[in-house]
This record gives sequence, C-alpha cells and structure tokens, in this order.
Amino acid sequence: MKLITNPTLSASKSKTVLAIVLSISLLATGCSAQWISIALADLPVLTQMALNIGTLITTLQSGQPISAADVAAIQNISTQASKDLNLLQSLYNQYKLNPTATTLQKIQSVITDINQSLPLLLQAAHIADPVLSARVGAGINLILTTVASFAALIPQTSPHFTSLKVGHPTPTIPKASDLKKQWNQQVCGPTSNSALDFSATGCTVK
Repeated sequence: MKLITNPTLSASKSKTVLAIVLSISLLATGCSAQWISIALADLPVLTQMALNIGTLITTLQSGQPISAADVAAIQNISTQASKDLNLLQSLYNQYKLNPTATTLQKIQSVITDINQSLPLLLQAAHIADPVLSARVGAGINLILTTVASFAALIPQTSPHFTSLKVGHPTPTIPKASDLKKQWNQQVCGPTSNSALDFSATGCTVK
C-alpha cells in the first residue's frame, strides 16, 4: 500500500516545528544575555569596592593607631578580592563573545573560590579596631552576597554547581546604583561615635 502524504499539511507542521525551535532558541539567548549583562554591569562596581577596602585604613579618622598587622591583612583582602573580581569580569566578557562550556566552568570555579576564600581571609585577619573590622566585614559581605547571586543566574551545566540553586528562589540582583548606595551607607556612612568617622575621599564609590 502506498502512503499518501499531504504536502500542505507537512509544510505546515514543518513551519510549526521551526517556529517552536526558534522561539526556544531566542528564549535561551535572551536568558543568557540577561545573566551575563547583569554581572557585567555590577562587576566594575564590586571591583572598585574591593580596591576601596584597602583605603579604609587611611580614611578611618579615629585618632587611634592601626597596627601594621591590620594594615597588611586589610590590604591582602583588598588585593585578593580585586584580583578575583577582575578575573571574573574578564571571563564573563570572554563568554559573552564566545560562549563555551570551558569558560562557563571557569566562571563557576572563580565564583566558588571567591565565596570560599574571602570569608577565610576576613576571619584570619583579626582586625583589632572594632569599627574598622565592622566596615571591612560589611564591604566583604556586600561583595559576597552579590557574587553569590550571580551564581544563581548561571545556567545549570555542571552537577557540583547546582547546590547553590536547589531550594532557593531566583534572587533579585541589585543594580550598580543600588550597590553603590549600599556600600556608601554601610561602609562609608557616619558611625554612632563622633570620634570615629570616615572621610568621603577614597571610601565612597561614585
């Protein structure tokens, strides 16, 4: 028996399938562009924050001497954070131009490293001045919270990275302007003690 096909019906089905495929492709591209653009908008601000952590030792106007150990510890945190964030920004730019699984894996690895190393560096610092310690901690926490939220937007491609997403709703990523505002309030804002305050120069992110 010869099977008779309907050319019009077949063409219609083909167009429908093609339309679905294109829709899925455009949707995936849009999502991909979104998680990349969000990170690329915020990362320069985070990097500036990391650099400014190193200046807190000179903008804290407490009249109290800051130990050499505290200075070294804070500068080490600032250097490591800015180095990691610069690398992360570079990888996001690479992925935007040429999306590969290898680059995505590197992005995931750097985010994991940041989330693990910065808290350890902060904990090991043992900053003696309580106000300075609180301000550095607030700055690091803001960086870590934002970087962790980047991770939640990355498409799931590797099993070891899904733990950051399972059971957690998609976070709201702060805009660059919001990050600056939070930093300037939490890290550079006035303290409750009038003898302890920060100069706006070198601390605020504009």
